[in-house]
Amino acid sequence: MADRLFAEAELREMEKRSLDRLTEAIDAGDTQKAKQIAQRMYNEFTSMHDLYRDWTTATLSAVGRRFGDAALEEVMTEGVKAWWTPNLEKMAQGSPTLQQRIKMFVAGLRGHLQPMHIEEDDEKVVIQMRPCGSGGRLVLEGKYEGPNAFLTIEKPQRMTYNRANFPVYCAHEPPMEMVDIEKNGAPFVVVEPAAVLGKEHCSFIIYKDKSKVPEKYYERLGLKKPEAVK
Repeated sequence: MADRLFAEAELREMEKRSLDRLTEAIDAGDTQKAKQIAQRMYNEFTSMHDLYRDWTTATLSAVGRRFGDAALEEVMTEGVKAWWTPNLEKMAQGSPTLQQRIKMFVAGLRGHLQPMHIEEDDEKVVIQMRPCGSGGRLVLEGKYEGPNAFLTIEKPQRMTYNRANFPVYCAHEPPMEMVDIEKNGAPFVVVEPAAVLGKEHCSFIIYKDKSKVPEKYYERLGLKKPEAVK
């Protein structure tokens, strides 16, 4: 068939998952090919990650522009509940240790495909993506600039940690804390946003004793720290 684009063997190879091709290369001892496929997998996953990142941010931008901040926060919170609540429940299944829960959380962040820096002291564990694989990279890539810019939330309010000119994607972090506080009385993780979002690193902070989560993290959400966790 002179008009065919691919040989039969090429079609069969194209059908395979990258994971299967990587495993085959490792089993065959072909380290160079394995490295090439691993890099290809990374590129594939990053492309898909950024597709959904941009799709989500464009949708949230449209909601905010058409219906205002109150509707945006409501939609943002419902969206967060859909994925964060099951993750909180998963991290609580089987009475895991705090060490195991932190590892699970870090595994989730690893899905953003960027390097991380993690520090621990007697009180807490602090995690940074360097750079942030989602909200931070949107800023670095100039996605909040120009005629097709995503929405920047102008007014300081709860979903912006009371900061002005806040990138809409990053506004999912306050609802994460709200949902956790409503469900469990205290947040598993709080975010300390960078002074210059995207250009500096935000911190995910996990306090080893939930009673030690400072009151300021409740107050910025318009809440009072429950007596049960003081």
